[in-house]
Amino acid sequence: MAVAVVASLGVGVTGTVSAGAQTGDAPGSPVPFGNAGALGAAPVPTAAPMVGMAPTPSGNGYWQVGSDGGIFSFGDATFHGSMGGQPLVQPIVGMAATPDGQGYWEVASDGGIFTFGDATFHGSMGGQHLDQPIVGMAISPDGQGYWEVAADGGIFTFGDAAFYGSMGGAPLVAPVMGMAAMPTGHGYYEVGADGGIFTFGSAAFHGSAAGLSRSQIVSIATTPGGTGYWLASSSGGVFTYGDAGFFGSMGGQTLANPVVSIAATPSGGGYWLLPSTAPRQPWGVPRLSRGSSGPAVASVQQQLSNLGYWLGAVNGQFGDSTQQAVWALQKAAGISRNGVVDYATYSALSQSVKPQPLTTSGYVIEVNLNTDLVMFVNNGLVLYTLNTSTGGGYRYGSGTVAITPQGHFSIYRADNGLVVDSLGALWRPRYFTGGYAIHGDTSVPPVPVSHGCVRVSDEAINWIWTANLAPIGTSVWVY
Repeated sequence: MAVAVVASLGVGVTGTVSAGAQTGDAPGSPVPFGNAGALGAAPVPTAAPMVGMAPTPSGNGYWQVGSDGGIFSFGDATFHGSMGGQPLVQPIVGMAATPDGQGYWEVASDGGIFTFGDATFHGSMGGQHLDQPIVGMAISPDGQGYWEVAADGGIFTFGDAAFYGSMGGAPLVAPVMGMAAMPTGHGYYEVGADGGIFTFGSAAFHGSAAGLSRSQIVSIATTPGGTGYWLASSSGGVFTYGDAGFFGSMGGQTLANPVVSIAATPSGGGYWLLPSTAPRQPWGVPRLSRGSSGPAVASVQQQLSNLGYWLGAVNGQFGDSTQQAVWALQKAAGISRNGVVDYATYSALSQSVKPQPLTTSGYVIEVNLNTDLVMFVNNGLVLYTLNTSTGGGYRYGSGTVAITPQGHFSIYRADNGLVVDSLGALWRPRYFTGGYAIHGDTSVPPVPVSHGCVRVSDEAINWIWTANLAPIGTSVWVY
């Protein structure tokens, strides 16, 4: 379940760019229009794709947030902490700033809320059942509450944010992509990927982009008085309604990466468009996670298998072995290790991302502690790649530190069964030095948690035995 977090965590970057500087030449660089200033951009490449931004009350600064929860601050935006570098159950999908600009919230696709600075935790959907993932949030005028919106249009309220209705349970032509609250807090808008607008409470309908955009609508922002709104498309087009002014767009240009968010200046005299740092999941392509099934899963499984990420049978069922393979791909690609086939993961698949081995000759099992991956390498070619969990760095027993030994070793013993010793319960271990082994376990998360062994799934170690991939004498290089 999500919890309120107020300590400074993860990544913080602050920077300024001269008023005349041009941004937008690179992914992740906010593109200003009207009275919006060019204040800086997240460094490229980032650890995870940019997914949202929020301006300061003055409009002279903004924050950017990545799907891993990393926060980048520019202009007069102050860094108060982030979830960057911390384990997340699901990726971050958006953020919102407090009215005084001294804090902000991050929201994850499972509804988890993370707070920093003077942002207050009022509850979340984290750990609760959702029919569809959360795609965005909006705050109440005093910052003492917020709404979460799901892809099916469901609205969840916390603190003093009131419920005025939702599209949850209603048939939709396209998924909801985001929401924007009325400045009074007495209503809100939802926007669909097709540009459809849904109004609740005091939010008035001023028009929609349904049927007008050839690319999906990704974001909405309201004017200061709430009597108009802007819609942004993934191709950089901007659609204006009510008293929202048009100040320019990126429509018609060739974009290396899609726009993911629009943020208006406090005066309403301009806006920023934020391109992502990774290609967006195409509209209509399903987001897959554990429990998913069907042809889309089978297609992803086949692509993973073709790249050497072992997952057993290609059966259209997204189970543990498929999640292990997805984690391995995400580690190799350097993207969020969420175990979900999202747009960043589709991008990694389309780019045929594979880890790079260090050996160039012979048959070697490489264990890369930086990425926590096991590679079976033959003459410099990676045959198979597995997710692993190695030494977690904690102390156990009489003070022993859980560290995986580094160096050149070889498989010298194998026990065909369950072995319980000081390093824990080892299923079918194949030892490479001392009591350290490559072994199976029922829990292999995408982070280091073992006592020092190289932990893989029970299914993976069974396959290693069956395929005889680690016979006695096999070279093992841990680095």
